[in-house]
Amino acid sequence: MMKFDDAVMSIGTVPDLKRIAKAHVVDHRNLNEEELRKALKKVRPQYLDFDTVKNNLETSFYMNDSIDRRTLSQIIIYDVILNEDGYMLKSSETEEKVMAIEQNIVNRSNEIEINKLASSDNQRQKDLELYYFILKVAWEYENSKSPDEVNLLRKFRNRLYISEEDHKVMEAKLGKFPKPNNEIHTRDEIHKVRRYLQELGLLFLIRDENDNDYDLVPEELAGVMNKALNKEIKHPNYDMLIRHKLVYKKKYLQNALEKANISYHYRETLDDLADKVVKNIQPSQFIGGITSRDGLNNDELYKWCSDLNLPVGGTKIERVERIINYYDSLRQTAPIRDDERAVCYEMYEKLAFRDYSLLRAHGIINKDIEVETKFEEATSYLFQYKLNHIPLKQAGSNNPDGLLSLRDMYVMWDNKSKEYPGQVNLKDHIKQFHEYMENADKPVPIFLVIAPDFTEESEIEAFNYTAENLNRNIVLITATELKALAEEWSNPDNKRHDEPFPLGLLARTGRFNRKILGDIKK
Repeated sequence: MMKFDDAVMSIGTVPDLKRIAKAHVVDHRNLNEEELRKALKKVRPQYLDFDTVKNNLETSFYMNDSIDRRTLSQIIIYDVILNEDGYMLKSSETEEKVMAIEQNIVNRSNEIEINKLASSDNQRQKDLELYYFILKVAWEYENSKSPDEVNLLRKFRNRLYISEEDHKVMEAKLGKFPKPNNEIHTRDEIHKVRRYLQELGLLFLIRDENDNDYDLVPEELAGVMNKALNKEIKHPNYDMLIRHKLVYKKKYLQNALEKANISYHYRETLDDLADKVVKNIQPSQFIGGITSRDGLNNDELYKWCSDLNLPVGGTKIERVERIINYYDSLRQTAPIRDDERAVCYEMYEKLAFRDYSLLRAHGIINKDIEVETKFEEATSYLFQYKLNHIPLKQAGSNNPDGLLSLRDMYVMWDNKSKEYPGQVNLKDHIKQFHEYMENADKPVPIFLVIAPDFTEESEIEAFNYTAENLNRNIVLITATELKALAEEWSNPDNKRHDEPFPLGLLARTGRFNRKILGDIKK
């Protein structure tokens, strides 16, 4: 972690120095680089003043007139930087994480109904439906929410035990998060809010010896922010803490949720329950309990401290705090997970053409019937890891093979494998695809049919369908074409390879034509 004075010395340019100095250095416009650095160090207590920091966080998160500033400030500071090791992240990665968080909220809103958030608890369902109604009313006037409405909604959330994430999911269901029509913020919009946070003294922009820019909250300032936000631990570190054998038990997790008035379903898995705890309960309450009779007892806390080679003495509160601080100080390590779908992706065209003998030889399939499933899994992998779109979970069985969020709409896809020469006739499947789109609760402007090849008549069929069903494009794309597009987008030479591929580029009925897309890297 970087201290405040070291951060000041690492600020890369004079404009960045002046932007950060704007918060508390009165005559910052008239100072040169050396004078700015000295002045920033001198007024350090003002940057770390609890009331000042808390007021600036309140202003940026809730009171600013700009909805974009409110939404992005909270995600940048609370959801991203304060969850990073050392409270520091490459600026480009900050932008990527912000966009990913926003997209995940939109995806979740498309996967879950309001009543599912209630976990079969009738009273909880009524509370959520009431809040959803209030939220909808708040957005009705001029398609906006004033700071006063934002604060009133916060009071309702606290009263009804509704988390910030559930609030955002409901806003996304209304088509209002993160922007109207569920559009994700652009890098430029995120960049502007990062500058705004710098001017408030809440975020520093530093530069390393290789001229890489990093977003940073200095160690002392992070401590003040966490206290002001009542944030006891980084989210990924809480995930590590909750896996300890003393608390990672179904009954313990259920009891903790009950005490905190958070509903759950008895069929929820350990991971589901743990995720609810992390999102809704402070670790001090989870370990130590809401009352003296809840949580772990002193003997259990003694054992946990001993397991971690921490001092074992002190009160229950001291032991709990010691454990939380220990986990919060751990360096985060991303688990390495082998994705079996990656192997299927390598054999993508072979799966499309049902090359049974080759697929068996490589251990991809054991039975012929497995080809279609493996083809679907490989496509899911392609969208998730090559084009950066996480496929949505779908309830029921009468669904397309895949579903993606496109702002406040859907993109559907269906895989059709066929033995050589592999020409799929759209007419044989059009009724099935029409039913999928008709049953969708949102518009479907793009339906991808992925096959080894298509008959000549298929394109005419696609045009005729769109003529009768305006704003629905059936795109006929071969497995070879889709994989080539995925490889092109995910190539490190593409400066945008970490961003989601712009799915709207595919909204053209008929056979896919890569040339028409032009330079997709711009």
